[in-house]
Amino acid sequence: MNRHTDIPTALHPEHADKSHPILVNLEKYWQALRHAQRIPSRNDIEPRQIDDALPHAFILQRVAPGVARMRVAGQRLHDLLKMDARGMPISTFFDPDAHTDIAQLIEDAFSTPSIVTIPLVSAGNLLRHEVTGTMLLLPLRDGKGDTTRILGALVAEGNVGHRPRRFQIRKDAPLRNEPLIPRLASTQSIPRPGNAKRPHPSGPALRNVVNNG
Repeated sequence: MNRHTDIPTALHPEHADKSHPILVNLEKYWQALRHAQRIPSRNDIEPRQIDDALPHAFILQRVAPGVARMRVAGQRLHDLLKMDARGMPISTFFDPDAHTDIAQLIEDAFSTPSIVTIPLVSAGNLLRHEVTGTMLLLPLRDGKGDTTRILGALVAEGNVGHRPRRFQIRKDAPLRNEPLIPRLASTQSIPRPGNAKRPHPSGPALRNVVNNG
């Protein structure tokens, strides 16, 4: 079974997601909420402040190690799945053979905690175009101060077509997994997730969205 080994610090925010200003701005907003370097709270998020990101945005709730469900989801996510994304596990957006790596990255975002940016691709064929995208995961605290929520967004580029889209992690683009600790003097970009020897330890509403809690 494929799992990650350790995930080193990767790209600084100013070097990440250059082609996705929506994600850059969402992370800048999240960073601005980090008072005294504390992880922002779910209740700190003001939808009016991230209006451009709302169709692509989601809130995840951790329900088990490596498992998180969408409590809030924007319209663009509905368009990708061709169904309501609320209540669905984040793995619903991925092909089955990517689920192990995605579970590890989700758990890193919650438990390390880390900022995670995942380059995505949904393969094309004779009947539909390839779609590329990026998913951003930003940890949040709950009412008890535990990191059990994630503010995220998925920005996809290309004609998604009329059938549900499932993604793989791109092999030809850097993946960012940046622990929320004082940055070291050097950082590095890393390739797609590899094999591991062991699992990792353990306002207005959004457009066309209902928040279940």
